[in-house]
Amino acid sequence: MNTRLIRVGNSQGIVLPKKLLQQYHLTGEVDLQPTPEGLLITPVVKTRRQGWDERFQNAIAQGQAPEGELLEGFSDEAFEETEWQW
Repeated sequence: MNTRLIRVGNSQGIVLPKKLLQQYHLTGEVDLQPTPEGLLITPVVKTRRQGWDERFQNAIAQGQAPEGELLEGFSDEAFEETEWQW
């Protein structure tokens, strides 16, 4: 399959056909790796919540209480006093 380079600002890009995007699950962010044969394009797969545990442990080590600070600044007292009805 042949395609042309197109100008994108000061760079150049290519348009990938929808069928190829679907076949190789390419959406959003992709990884580009130069190889001796050419350019390898692969999808970037990020694990949800990746690194959260490490960040929580670092915060706790620094004396923070992330679970306590999660809702800091939010208060529903006004809602309870003016809008909520039993």
